[in-house]
Amino acid sequence: MTIRLTEADVEEQFQEANEEELQFDPTDGLDITLKYDARFSQGWRREIDLREGICLSIDQTRSVDRILVDSTAYEAHYIYLRFLLLGRYQRTSISKLSEISLSRTSGQYLLLGSGTSPKQTEDYRDDPDTRFYSSITIVVEPEILYSFTASGNGELPKHLRHLIRPPEREGYARSGNTQLAMAAVLQQILHCSYQGITKRAYLEGKVVELAALVLDHEIAIQQGEVKKTTLKPEQIERVHYAREILLRDLDNPPSLEALAQQVGLNDFMLRQGFRQAFGTTVFGQLQAHRLEIAKQLLAEQDISVMEVAQRVGYASVPSFVKAFKRKFEITPKTYQKACR
Repeated sequence: MTIRLTEADVEEQFQEANEEELQFDPTDGLDITLKYDARFSQGWRREIDLREGICLSIDQTRSVDRILVDSTAYEAHYIYLRFLLLGRYQRTSISKLSEISLSRTSGQYLLLGSGTSPKQTEDYRDDPDTRFYSSITIVVEPEILYSFTASGNGELPKHLRHLIRPPEREGYARSGNTQLAMAAVLQQILHCSYQGITKRAYLEGKVVELAALVLDHEIAIQQGEVKKTTLKPEQIERVHYAREILLRDLDNPPSLEALAQQVGLNDFMLRQGFRQAFGTTVFGQLQAHRLEIAKQLLAEQDISVMEVAQRVGYASVPSFVKAFKRKFEITPKTYQKACR
């Protein structure tokens, strides 16, 4: 079954959750959790207005059926960033100049600049394995971006000016692969345990850090320093699916050969795909994710270094300590003590 909704329908379906249900920080009136209408989706959206000009939202949902969301063209007066953490969907944009259809899967992000956003349809598929969606969205007003400019005339660097366009021009749009540094910040946002003013200061810092990483990547792309991918769209999707499988079971991940077979690629194509999509090897991606999870466990739970090493798939504590220190320039024990 296919459910077709307008963007207005999607917004109207939300109901504010009460404190006993889903409110993450009842002390903050600008941190609101909304429930999806169970007829369409099961889950919630958390919206946090961090300050005037910066808004953060986190979505966790499971679609009941295939959902198509249609939106008409509109003027966007902000910069929009959406990171897909889990799930897959397709976005088709139709403007006077072209029709562009892009498939997105976990491990990718969407960057939209200000200007006219064309008519579009988002297709959330009804495959049982792809009904779960998790995303983090950041909306930033142009004034925030201008506040970081160092030039005396207040202009943006030339490689970022295309992000701010007048309403009569179509806004810039690009999808990209979430880099390791971005993924680490996304996890820190998801697992923020602070409340009140501490939470707001922490999350605002992380949102600015995340935006800075995307802008740095954008500048590199505009300067021609980032190589264009040679993989076909369906191959890129398989590479991202391979990453999902790889990180699903940290203590017993599949071999490279088994992983390639599961996603329908050969070993060479899978290795090449990881290099192009994530800038690292298959093992490098696995190790980086293990260490980020280990860092969170050490900071948030009262457990031993040995138990953390075992949970993230290290058979040897010394090898875990060595890898952790190499990445974070501090031993796991010292880091754990500093978090207390």
